[in-house]
Amino acid sequence: MKVIFFGTGAFGLPTLQAIHSRPEYDLCGVVTGPDKPQGRGQKILPTPVGTWAEEHSFSPVWKPDRLRAPEFAACLREVNADVFVVVAYRILPERVFVLARHAFNLHASLLPAYRGAAPIPRAIMAGEAVTGVTTFLLQQTVDTGGILRQKSTAITPGENAGQLTDRLAQIGAGLVSETLKMIADGPVVPRPQDESMASPAPKIEREDRLLDFNANATELINRVRALAPSPAALARFRGKLVKMLALDDAERMTDHPVKAKAGGRALPGEILIADPRSRLVLACGDGALTVGLIQPEGKACQSGAEFVRGYRVQAGERFERV
Repeated sequence: MKVIFFGTGAFGLPTLQAIHSRPEYDLCGVVTGPDKPQGRGQKILPTPVGTWAEEHSFSPVWKPDRLRAPEFAACLREVNADVFVVVAYRILPERVFVLARHAFNLHASLLPAYRGAAPIPRAIMAGEAVTGVTTFLLQQTVDTGGILRQKSTAITPGENAGQLTDRLAQIGAGLVSETLKMIADGPVVPRPQDESMASPAPKIEREDRLLDFNANATELINRVRALAPSPAALARFRGKLVKMLALDDAERMTDHPVKAKAGGRALPGEILIADPRSRLVLACGDGALTVGLIQPEGKACQSGAEFVRGYRVQAGERFERV
């Protein structure tokens, strides 16, 4: 069975490697994004998928700027692939995905939940306990095609978006292999998505990153987890930006109560404990939070205690909304 893989980011690499390593599949092409300036030096570099292709001396690799370009369609048509496998790539126009007998996508949610560009952070932000991966047939409307296979997994307490992404990438690679086998064995009988259960997962905007310490502890913890390690939740301390990378309920992290003072005497974001040996604790809407990891602007990531030592933080100072 001839397969073309479409992907850009690291999330697709386990799937790409799995297809490449299986003798029953003929990986006859890889499609990825164009090389672009990256990093502080703005050096022109390939995508993670493009880098994989270079490291494995794999060809052909196509890096189209315009998916609707006739010359790109001609390349795909010439290969005459049986299956297009799409993982973390751009939206394929119908004129492209109909060039294969079957074209399916791997999505990092249990569709129809969390359709859109950011299913993993949105699920964590919402406090979900379970998520998963779905393979589904491509159709003109994004993330709405018939479901081929699904696999669920628990979101472990404290797991951030980066950690969950890595796990789902591995689970997804296995699910794609199962889906390819199902296609090879036939017949393909997709299950329609239940539109009444659909929910959106729009891309993360800057506003989503701004912490409001009036919120409750659970909401703040989940928001920080959902955005870690990148792009990271933001707050302001002494007039400068800081990235919050890990928070926890202070009641779980200390040996005595540290709830915010009754009657509003502790302002949201106010530092309650600044112990250079052990912890940094701040008030929020319904209690207190321990800062596990924080990254000051232009500095390295550090623990709350390291932050207290380095900046001589005092109780009564405040973290504020950006």
